[in-house]
Amino acid sequence: MNSCGNCFSDKFISDHIDNHANKNIGQCDFCEEKNVNLVKLVELSDVFQPVIDIYTIDESGSHLVELLKKDWHLFENLEIKLCTIILCEIFPEIDFRNIKYSSKIDIDHSRIEQWNKFSNELIHKNRFFPLSIPDRDHLEYLVSNLWLENDEYSKTLYRARISVVPEPFPIGQMGKPPESSVSEGRANPVGIPYLYTATDQKTAIAEVRPHKGENVSVAEFVVIKNLRLADLRNPRKTISPFSLPEDRLPQIYSDMEYLCSLGEELSKPVVPRHARLEYLPSQYLCELIKNAGFDGVVYKSSVGPGDNYAIFNDEKLEGVGVEQYEVSETQIEINKKRNQLKAFQIRTSMRKVPYTLQIQKARFYKS
Repeated sequence: MNSCGNCFSDKFISDHIDNHANKNIGQCDFCEEKNVNLVKLVELSDVFQPVIDIYTIDESGSHLVELLKKDWHLFENLEIKLCTIILCEIFPEIDFRNIKYSSKIDIDHSRIEQWNKFSNELIHKNRFFPLSIPDRDHLEYLVSNLWLENDEYSKTLYRARISVVPEPFPIGQMGKPPESSVSEGRANPVGIPYLYTATDQKTAIAEVRPHKGENVSVAEFVVIKNLRLADLRNPRKTISPFSLPEDRLPQIYSDMEYLCSLGEELSKPVVPRHARLEYLPSQYLCELIKNAGFDGVVYKSSVGPGDNYAIFNDEKLEGVGVEQYEVSETQIEINKKRNQLKAFQIRTSMRKVPYTLQIQKARFYKS
């Protein structure tokens, strides 16, 4: 049977199929997508074998498809039954329907415990000379596996600023703030400016926490030079197990929960009055990422529907225009569990101020 790259929800496999010497074009036998590159599934056995090898037969375990979905977010768009057929086609000699597996590799929880200890020390005990600092070389290696290809990140980004007057800010005032007026942020220490952007206008506006009736200027930026970005939204999705060297695959598997916890560090809701201290661990993480050669970091928004991009080097972006919005409504949703705040989300409704339609788009020049 033939399958296309879309069935696997994995960019490496998709590219492998697109570049396969024996590919053909037609309709996928599984997702039924038409006019796509196809490959006979048995020809993927060499690619899958190193990943399959990190699991072992275990009667009290789970079906292999379930583990691949959970551990690497494979087959996201297919039902379990179809995924099992795919595995049986890749390895015809194995009946995955009747065999259960578990991982051969233990999850390393010690690094999560070390990070939590370091975060507490950084906030409450030793700000500049913490004794429990994580292994920097190891952390940089893990982060190096999170970089996005040029076709995997948004080329249009938005930044919002609350305006105290009806007129929007000029485009030249919508870049990152001057060093003398920079307060601490989720990614930046005080005095070190980054450009905080989002993938859509609603998320950008929600991130500045406006009140009903306030005016918000939203600038549009476009990427003019390739960015090297670390993606902490979902490490299980970002890292393809098929792209890793065989000798490093077990280490990444062992540290995957650690990577996911670092992503949560950047995305967790923080009460503004506690931000000065609570942002310290995520600031350390972003400074490490910056010094590892990245231009920015991508993380989930804690208040909006889209994603956030904290850009260290804004010279690779160009502002092309500003639009003014008036916030017509704000809505806060709160989920409680045993009287403790579990999660919250701000939903913002806004309308475009009519006169902004007359504003000409302008180039952004760094001041």
